[in-house]
Amino acid sequence: MINIVTEEKAVAALKENGIDVSSISIINEGANHFVFQVILPDGKKAICKFTKIRETENNQEGMHRDTLLGGLLSLEREAYLFRMIREKAGVPTPKLYGIYDSRYGKFILIEWMKGMSHKACMANSGYSASVFLNSMYELGKDFARVHQVKFNSYGNIMDNGIIEPEGITNFADRFLPIIERRLKKCAIKGVFSNEDQAKVELFFKQRLKVLRPLLDLKAAPPTLVFTDMHAENFFTDNLGKPTAYFDLESSQAAPAALEFYGFRFFLFNFYDEEFFEKAENAFFQGYAEQHGPFIPSCKEDLEVIDFLSSCRLLELSESYWGWVDGIRDNWGKEMKKILFYYIDTGLLDYMSVGNIWRQRDKQPCHPLKE
Repeated sequence: MINIVTEEKAVAALKENGIDVSSISIINEGANHFVFQVILPDGKKAICKFTKIRETENNQEGMHRDTLLGGLLSLEREAYLFRMIREKAGVPTPKLYGIYDSRYGKFILIEWMKGMSHKACMANSGYSASVFLNSMYELGKDFARVHQVKFNSYGNIMDNGIIEPEGITNFADRFLPIIERRLKKCAIKGVFSNEDQAKVELFFKQRLKVLRPLLDLKAAPPTLVFTDMHAENFFTDNLGKPTAYFDLESSQAAPAALEFYGFRFFLFNFYDEEFFEKAENAFFQGYAEQHGPFIPSCKEDLEVIDFLSSCRLLELSESYWGWVDGIRDNWGKEMKKILFYYIDTGLLDYMSVGNIWRQRDKQPCHPLKE
């Protein structure tokens, strides 16, 4: 049975560890944690996080793992990533106050960082074109710094700087078992007919084999990537400049393409197709100004980015299959439709992906002001 951590339990856990609380409120965001905003007696804000077993993970493999890339999640790993990324990449991440044990499980207490989510920033700006493009430009500058952090092989960045699995020098070898695990889950949940399951399996394995030379360590060096950048997992100021990166538990040693797909998948498509191109240009302008090391420069680079996007479509087709909450009821089917369009045409429809996020986030298709 899953232990649900309520506000009352969180307060009790904090007090067990000698931490008094003036007020506490739950933040209904994290898929992997029960997250609370805590006000300490001196008025300082903090974030308290307890491990959560996701609904989609319950009764599947019995481990608290990253659903994207399979790494074992832990508060120790998260604390290490915050410090390593802040020190090596020079971008803002929360400072750790401590990792504690309690009768309700282990929890972490970290700094509450200034700013607001990118989603809130855009709404507060009145859906401004200039604020949006400035945020993409500033993200580009930050990720130029992030991508200057290098590793010797591909894998999950664990606490103490260990990369696991060990010694993988071609990202195709890293990604094949991840794809196979996703395909297995699709078969269990009945996402595809038998015929379509065979078609999808053949496509991904053949495509990964074709792209293998582009995923070798020399062609695509292992670099620090965050992997899951979307509008609610980083904070900005009023002008869109990032002030905090905090959803980092999927961070990887991987080709930079694994980062770039995420920007296309979650952020560049915030508005319409015209602004997709403007957003991507703004990002790479900032990236180039800070000497970002991996600017996509040829058709093959874009093919790798789109392929990694299709892998995310596969994962989301499975994750949202059968999900019913009044908002995402059809997301599994919609992701599946976009996936098959890519398989059949070689074109990744990022605008249709953006329209799915728009069902939840309600932003307009075009900026409402300059």
